[in-house]
Amino acid sequence: MEQPRRWWQAVLPADWTVFALPDDLARERYTALLAALEELSTRGPMSSLEEITAQVRNVGFHDPLPEPELRETLDQLAKWGFAEPFRDYTAPVRNYQGLIVRREAWALTRKGRGIVAAVRAAVVDTRRALQLPSRLLDSVELTIRKLIDHLTDQSGILPMDLDDVRTRIEELQRVTADFYTALAQMVQSDVTDDELFGDNRDRVIEALRQFPREYGRALRRVEIALLDLRGAGHRRIVEAAVAHAGLIDVRDQQYWVEERVRWISDLEAWFALDGTVHRLISSATGAVYTLLVAIERRYSARRRGSDLGLDFHVLARSLFRQPSDEEARRVFAAAFGDWPAWHAMAGCLEEDVAHGTAAAAGDSPYRVEVTLREHERQGRASGRPRKVADTSAARAAAVTEAAAEATRRRRLAAFLVTDGEVGLDHFAGLESETAAVLLRAIEIALAQFNPREGRGVVPVDGANVLVEVRPGVAGRTVTIELAEGRLTGPDLRVRVTSIDSGTAAGAFRPAGEQDGMVA
Repeated sequence: MEQPRRWWQAVLPADWTVFALPDDLARERYTALLAALEELSTRGPMSSLEEITAQVRNVGFHDPLPEPELRETLDQLAKWGFAEPFRDYTAPVRNYQGLIVRREAWALTRKGRGIVAAVRAAVVDTRRALQLPSRLLDSVELTIRKLIDHLTDQSGILPMDLDDVRTRIEELQRVTADFYTALAQMVQSDVTDDELFGDNRDRVIEALRQFPREYGRALRRVEIALLDLRGAGHRRIVEAAVAHAGLIDVRDQQYWVEERVRWISDLEAWFALDGTVHRLISSATGAVYTLLVAIERRYSARRRGSDLGLDFHVLARSLFRQPSDEEARRVFAAAFGDWPAWHAMAGCLEEDVAHGTAAAAGDSPYRVEVTLREHERQGRASGRPRKVADTSAARAAAVTEAAAEATRRRRLAAFLVTDGEVGLDHFAGLESETAAVLLRAIEIALAQFNPREGRGVVPVDGANVLVEVRPGVAGRTVTIELAEGRLTGPDLRVRVTSIDSGTAAGAFRPAGEQDGMVA
C-alpha cells in the first residue's frame, strides 16, 4: 500500500481511460452506466440487469440500450476493473444463454466506486453555486468538542468524528475559495454583465454581513476548543480511535494514524494567529473598497457604452434650433466643456476673482502663484459649471471639534494616570464618564490577558493612556464607591500611564474636585 501523502505516485492513466474515450457516444454510454451503478450502490450491494437498465434511464441516458449491448458494455467495464459480476450457479437452467449467465447481478468494484465518486465530486464541485454558510465556525467547534467528549467514554465513535474533521477542512477550503473568487471576479471580470456582477456582489455583501457578527462571535470559542484539544493530545485521540477503525493490517493502521493527526494539525493551522481565517476576516475590510471600485467601473462602463451617434444627433438638432451664432457657440462650448471660450464670448458674465498671490517657501527659489475663483475653470461632463463650495465653515467646525476632543482626552488622562501600580480602590469617586472609560479599558485588557507575561495591556483611545492590568490576591473581592454607584469585583492591580508626552501625570482627584464638577 502506498503512503497516503504520496497518492500522486500511484496515478495510472489506464484508470481514467473510460472518461477519455475519443468517441463521444461510446464515452457517454460508459459514463452513464457507471453513474447508474454508482447510484445503485447506495441502495444495495448488487443490481440486476433490469434494475441497471431502468437506472440508466433515470440518470438521463435515453438512447436505446438492448440487453446484448448492455452486457457487452458491462463486460468491458469488468476488463477495465470498474465493475464485476456475481452469478448464482444454483439457479435453474432453461437454455444455453441461461447456462452462461445464470442469475446475474453487477456492482462496482472498490476501484470503480472510488474513481467514479472522485469524478462526480470534481464535476459537481466545478459547477456548484458559490457557498458561504453562516454557522460554519459553530460546526467546527462542535466537531472539536465531540472529539474531546468521546475520548473518555465513547471512543468507538472517534473514527466518524475524525472524518468530520476532514469535512470541516473541505468546507473551510470551499468558503475561502468562493470568497476570494468573488473578489477576483469583481476586480478582473466584465462588471457590465448583470448576472455575474449580481452574484459576486451578493457574495461580498453576505460576507460583510457575516464576518463582523457571526465569525467574530464564534472565533473565540473555536480557539478555546482548539486549546482544549491540544491539551487532550492529537495523537492520543487518534490512537484511541484506530482500534475502532476496522483496520487489520498494522501498516494500514500506522498510515491511518499519521493521516488523521495531520488532519487535526491542518484544522488547527486554519485558526492560528496568522492563519487563513484571521486573514479572511481582515480581508473583509478590503472587500468594501473592492465593491465600491467595481460599482464605479460599472458606472463608467455604462457611460462609455452610450449611443455616441444619438448624442451627436441631439447636439446637432440643438445647435440648429439656436436663434443666433453666438447662442450656438455657447451650446457647443457647454457640450464639449470649452468654458474658457464661453467666458471669452460672454463678456457680461463677470466673476469675482481674487488676483494671483505669490507664495514663497523660505529660502527655496521656487514660487507658486495662487488664484481663487468662484467657479470651476474646467466644465463637468454634465455641461454646466459648478460653483466651488465654501468649506471655511466646515473647517472651522472641524478644528473646534478636534480642540474639544483634545481637551477631553487631556482631562480624562489627568484623572486616570497613576504614579505606579494601584488597586481598584484608588479610583473611588470617579465621575460616570471617566469610570466608563476606565472599566471598558480594564475589560478589554482582561480579555487580551497574556498568560506568559501575567498581565493585559491595552491603549485607551478615548483618554490617550495605556492601561496595564494584572490579577491581585486570588479570591479577594474589592468594592469601590463611584460617583453614581457602587462596584464590586475581583482584586486587580492597575497601572495607567500616559501615551501623550504633553499630558501631565497628575494625581487622582475625587469626582467632586474635578474642574469644579458636581458629582
